[in-house]
Amino acid sequence: MHPHQCATSSTDRPVTWLLAYLLVTGLLYFLVTHVPMGPARLVEPGIVDAHIPLLPFTVPLYLSYTLVMPVLVYMGRQSSWLLPVFFAGALAAGLCLVSHLFWPTMILRPESGSAWLDWLYRLDAPLAASPSGHVALPVAISIVMGGLRLRSAWVFALWSAVLMLTVMTTGQHVFTDMASGVFIGLACGLTTLVLRRCAVDMRTLSALLLEWLCILVTIRVAIYLADWRFYLLAVLIVAARQHALFVLYHDATHYHLTRQRSTNDFLINLAIGVPGLVPIEFYRPLHLDHHQHAGTEQDPERRFLYYRQPWQFRPLTAKLLARQLLGDLLLVNTLRNIAAYKGAGGKPPAITHPLIAAALVWLLIVAALIWQCSAQTLGFVAMLWFLPLVTVGTLLQKIRSMAEHSGGPGVTPGWQEWTYAWRVGWLGRFFIWPYNINLHLQHHRTASIPWHALPAAVRTEERLMASRSLASLLWSRLKQK
Repeated sequence: MHPHQCATSSTDRPVTWLLAYLLVTGLLYFLVTHVPMGPARLVEPGIVDAHIPLLPFTVPLYLSYTLVMPVLVYMGRQSSWLLPVFFAGALAAGLCLVSHLFWPTMILRPESGSAWLDWLYRLDAPLAASPSGHVALPVAISIVMGGLRLRSAWVFALWSAVLMLTVMTTGQHVFTDMASGVFIGLACGLTTLVLRRCAVDMRTLSALLLEWLCILVTIRVAIYLADWRFYLLAVLIVAARQHALFVLYHDATHYHLTRQRSTNDFLINLAIGVPGLVPIEFYRPLHLDHHQHAGTEQDPERRFLYYRQPWQFRPLTAKLLARQLLGDLLLVNTLRNIAAYKGAGGKPPAITHPLIAAALVWLLIVAALIWQCSAQTLGFVAMLWFLPLVTVGTLLQKIRSMAEHSGGPGVTPGWQEWTYAWRVGWLGRFFIWPYNINLHLQHHRTASIPWHALPAAVRTEERLMASRSLASLLWSRLKQK
């Protein structure tokens, strides 16, 4: 098989992916090099560094790092191998930036006596030293390209070697920074090859990691600023991103993360099932029943999700709508859901090997947090994760649920389906309808396709409801459009 044909999925709009990568990593790099969130650990030069000369003429080679991802995207813009290779590079760069965010490091630069080096030192702060992202990124790319047996792999292998040398010959990093960058690059590259072998959907995994990156940065900045106003903002942001994680979790319910079922369930339990307190083993039977019985009295949404609640798939009066939304926000309706499920003889989730494995990983993560953090910091971390999860996050999920299904044909003027499809903007995507969940009609009609393929499932003649009409769908006082 030709290597171009062996990837499990391809990348459309590669330039958009590149711009998103440059924006996210650029903002994070600026943050970690200009606002270190804690005392920076000084990385001392070692024995090897004493034998490495400063070579001012290598500055342009060092700066060629900025071209690695653009060149990669240009070379692979029409090839299926681009997605896993891009993923590996972005993963390596992201891990380095997260490391700098939580564990700031710096170096003491030597006296250069060179105009080129002095210019570079003025341009770039001596922070974000270890691990070296300049090394991790091209190494990860080289490993995956080599694993895919691409002929152009040698270009990035050579580029990696050049950057491994020039990060030291420019005085930007010491040997241990470079070595740790190599380690992260190797780990990310090999991990990507394993994930690809397991036929993991790289788009979905990328989305999961991006949501976690947003959550981690938000929590870290909130704790650093220690301002109640930012805590409130953090709760809103974290809740919205938790909601997005649950939308991707919904996709994994149908084994769209990977068709290898144990791997699918381990990864999604690790991503949100375990920390979100809803293992996939619990949700999947209910969700598949929902697909089978949507709109009937056997639908779990009607039996459990809205048990003893005002919402009956029709617009509510202001008073009843307030009761519904406040009940969702204040945990009241969640407790009713649990009571209804238990009252119907519902069973706890099956204890599977993927669930046990994901729980063990999270046990290690919690142990590391306990070891690294003070009791006060642990309290803030727990608050900024669980408070959004059970309040604003629950509210967002319930609003989305209300926007997914009608009371039946004709209940909403001009709408003859049990399930809605919406036309939404960026604000709606951020809070209510991330990852094409607005195309819920198409999902129910073709549950066998992943979230990123749903736009192609919209038929030419199909109507999409305008997101601005959501309020009238919920509140009876407003005229439905």
